[in-house]
Amino acid sequence: MSNRFAAKPFLRRCAVLALVILFVLLAYRTGETLYHNHQLRAQFSAAASASPYQQKIPMEKMDLTVYAPYFPRIFAAVGYSLTHRIETPVTLRYYSEIPTDKTAAALEIAKGTTIVAIPEGTKGSVFQEEGYGYTSYPTYERGWRYVRPFMTAEGWDQAHNEQYYYVSMDSLEAVLDKAIEVNPPFQADIRQQRWSLNKGKHVIARHIDNALYRHGAYLSPDLFYRILDR
Repeated sequence: MSNRFAAKPFLRRCAVLALVILFVLLAYRTGETLYHNHQLRAQFSAAASASPYQQKIPMEKMDLTVYAPYFPRIFAAVGYSLTHRIETPVTLRYYSEIPTDKTAAALEIAKGTTIVAIPEGTKGSVFQEEGYGYTSYPTYERGWRYVRPFMTAEGWDQAHNEQYYYVSMDSLEAVLDKAIEVNPPFQADIRQQRWSLNKGKHVIARHIDNALYRHGAYLSPDLFYRILDR
């Protein structure tokens, strides 16, 4: 009996300690997030010539080619093999506008469909092509992206793949997560930047956002950290 009663204060101390540690971690995470978001706003310097984003031009009417100079082209031969095609881990739903609860998808790629996650012969980085797949443009609403859809293994005609749609960031990050998982060279490139895999996924998914930010074209809402997230 004495051992049982003696254990209760010890368990209470452990519970209190666990709560204290949790509170400290949450406080640190919140402070780090608030600081990051503050620095984003404070250090953003808008370009002298207002970009289409700053002019609030709708995505459907925006000339995306004006941002081409932001992305240097790489033509060096790749010394390793990549897994270009994967099965999408989620159903990808593309919309002709940012959807409401009643908006139907204009295009849907079912979970498990083989898609070309990393297109061969990309015009930019060997891992991504601007405006295609998971390398999407930010919109004016957090969490919604503007991009050309992934090609399926069966292939689509070129005209179809030139069409831009709206899609959720969560869906694209799920595909990107799997593309990183099955491609050791992708992982090595992330480690070379001294990033964790989660950090690498976050940055890569916002490749265009970061370029727009550096050139003073747009402060994307997707660059801000969530105060509380998964």
